[in-house]
Parts: sequence; C-alpha cells; structure tokens
Amino acid sequence: MKDILLAVFSVISSFFLVLFLVAFGWYIVWKLFLSRFKFIRELIGGMSENSTVADLKSGRNRAKKARRD
Repeated sequence: MKDILLAVFSVISSFFLVLFLVAFGWYIVWKLFLSRFKFIRELIGGMSENSTVADLKSGRNRAKKARRD
C-alpha cells in the first residue's frame, strides 16, 4: 500500500512540476520575445495599444521627432 501511494504521489508531483516549468517558460518567452509582436498579442487576448510595447514604440517616435526639431 505504501508503494502505491508513493507511486501516485510521484506521478502527481511530476505532473505539477512539468506544468509549472512549462508555464514559467512561457512567461519568460512572452516577456522577452513574444510580447513584441502585435499579431501574437492579438491572438492571445487582444491587448490594447496602451501596452508597454506600444508605449516604447511611441517613445521612440517622439525621440525621432525631437531630433528633427
């Protein structure tokens, strides 16, 4: 009986560990790479133009305009 409980616990804990690692990996990839693409943002949840990436782009545009003036 003890061996069966240990095996079930091992399978369940392994499943949650893998699930956590996949979610954490997705979060890291999202923050570092995928959030920069408007197409992927729209696929995931239709983030508004007020996102940080849009703010960065508009900040760059303002900097370019300031240099021209």
